[in-house]
Amino acid sequence: MMGFALALSGGGLLGAAHIGVLKALEEEGLRPQAMAGTSAGGLVGALYALGVSMQRLQEVGALVTAAPTDYFHFNDQLLSEFWPWDSSPATGLINPSRFLSSLLDLAPTAVTTADFKMPTVITAMDVVNLESVAFSNFPGVAPMRGHWTVYQNAPLDLALGATMALPGLFDAPRWGNRVLIDGGTADTLPADWAAALYPGPVVAVNVAVPPVLHADKVGIEEILSRAEQYATQTLSQLRMWGKRVFVIAPQTQNVPFFGFKDYDMLVDRGFLAAKQAMSQLKKFIAEEESG
Repeated sequence: MMGFALALSGGGLLGAAHIGVLKALEEEGLRPQAMAGTSAGGLVGALYALGVSMQRLQEVGALVTAAPTDYFHFNDQLLSEFWPWDSSPATGLINPSRFLSSLLDLAPTAVTTADFKMPTVITAMDVVNLESVAFSNFPGVAPMRGHWTVYQNAPLDLALGATMALPGLFDAPRWGNRVLIDGGTADTLPADWAAALYPGPVVAVNVAVPPVLHADKVGIEEILSRAEQYATQTLSQLRMWGKRVFVIAPQTQNVPFFGFKDYDMLVDRGFLAAKQAMSQLKKFIAEEESG
């Protein structure tokens, strides 16, 4: 068996492409021995590590994207922003609790990160203590670069809610004296964690490669988004300095971050990207294992 660790990037709904990649890998008989994910990649990676079928996850994703307002609703705590006597202000515009419940229902016996069936990390960031946070089932491990606080046996709903909590958009879970937000803030492509979890080859799936722009088309939205993309992708590259990583990058550049109608196409693009890279991927894994 060809062994490797897999890292899955953030990317909002673009993360649907991760499902297609994993389906293609399994079709070729390739299964990762370790998993690291952040944001959308954290959700897909965690469910895969719990033993959830990617076909079943794809079906649930189709239900969500067909009727997103059934799974996401505006946060009732938003009113607290206007009434200062309320001690618990909102941490996001949208409450994704029903969406998270629909995902957790796919692994009904799983309760904590200890239930992952392979070495796994999903990432977040604590905005109270300004710390990068990792939820894992694998004790005593950390990447070579960067400081991380690692939590074992954490509640699954907390870990999944934290890794997907896009700042200001989705609820940021409170946990003791911590407020946890999207792992992409700390590292959008956690290939360094994949390398820490497994001593062999590292494969990364980046579903959020920025599109090519022309200066005439750049406005406020592009400046804000590109500034964040530069910071997070530079962090990812610095943390993996000196390590060879095989990157699969599905064609998502022209798809909106929350393009619900593009869900099936994104899954297909992930599948196609993995299939097109398969011969090179197998060669990379074989060379890394023999070297």
